[in-house]
Amino acid sequence: MNNSIAGDFTCQPFRRPAEGYISSGYGPRNGGFHFGIDIANHGTSVPVYAAFAGVVSRSQSMGGYGEAITIKHREDTVETLYAHLSRRLVSPGEVVSPGQLIGYTGTTGDSTGIHLHFEVHEPSWNSSRSNAKNPLPLISDETTSPICWDGLMMNKGQIGRITILKPINLWRRDATNKLELERILNQGEVYRVYSYDELYGGQYGLGGRLYVTKMDGYIKYETPGQKRLDELKRIYP
Repeated sequence: MNNSIAGDFTCQPFRRPAEGYISSGYGPRNGGFHFGIDIANHGTSVPVYAAFAGVVSRSQSMGGYGEAITIKHREDTVETLYAHLSRRLVSPGEVVSPGQLIGYTGTTGDSTGIHLHFEVHEPSWNSSRSNAKNPLPLISDETTSPICWDGLMMNKGQIGRITILKPINLWRRDATNKLELERILNQGEVYRVYSYDELYGGQYGLGGRLYVTKMDGYIKYETPGQKRLDELKRIYP
């Protein structure tokens, strides 16, 4: 990640909570709903890190979550959850920094293999998980910039974001631009936008050949303003 920029555009430091691949995403799964994402590493236990600076709110066994940790961030406006751990290394009330080691992935609780189950809640976790948000936009990679826009770091090539207002189809285009249904997006989910074209009445490109159709009342599109877009181009010419 390029950290050459500082000032008004810079996000609070973020750390990917574990190394590995996304083995299960946020959304409908097996007739239910998966309120977070799973990060696995080919059956290997790996370190788990605090995603943001914060204060540990729980470090305990939490039923189906198994051994779990929750951390409050940003003056109690966000809470993250790290579940199915094999070991917990922090205690309630402990102040943690982004990237601090807090435990190791495991398969405790309702789990079928070693992985990290990671959730994000605004403002806090509850047993019904009604405050859950899709964590995927927070997961950084080599294209993630330090430019902050309303609490999320922007990615290379990003031109804006969409917020889902009503359930809507997420489409995948094949090599001939034929649409295949990927899944249903749910109210409150937020995604980075990398392109827009007029196919199928107008579609926003979310990367990876994934698209959402422009439909009034179903999505809200926003752009960060020219200054942020210019700075992003400066970092990734």
